[in-house]
Amino acid sequence: MKYRITTMRSTESYGLVARLAAGEEIHTVLKALARERSIPSAALTGLGAVNDVTLAFFDPAERVYREMRLIEDLEVATMTGNIAWVGDEPIIHLHGVVSRTDCTTAAGHIMRGVVSVTLEVMIRVDPVKLARRHDADFGLNLLDLD
Repeated sequence: MKYRITTMRSTESYGLVARLAAGEEIHTVLKALARERSIPSAALTGLGAVNDVTLAFFDPAERVYREMRLIEDLEVATMTGNIAWVGDEPIIHLHGVVSRTDCTTAAGHIMRGVVSVTLEVMIRVDPVKLARRHDADFGLNLLDLD
């Protein structure tokens, strides 16, 4: 993975652009970048291609993710998300839309994704560290904005 600062660092925020390579797993690489750069929080957007992705839908009644794994060549038509922390662990929260060769789509929470050609990710880093806290009602680690 390679990255470059895209705006001048200031006391407010700055941007990075990352290009993930074929074979890299999205969450693994972005977590490593968050640790390496000590990213307090960030907004993420991306596009590119994957050939192994697990999408999910959260079922609030059952409090579980319903997963669907797609192992085929797919365009990442859009990906959006954020970086926050649970203790010392960066959490990469991503949602996305992928497109098949016939241009039909699948969408959802991106649980895992392996890049097939490239994935370009724009990262807006913010100076305030965001944390996630366990929410007993849903059994999820939600943003702690208190």
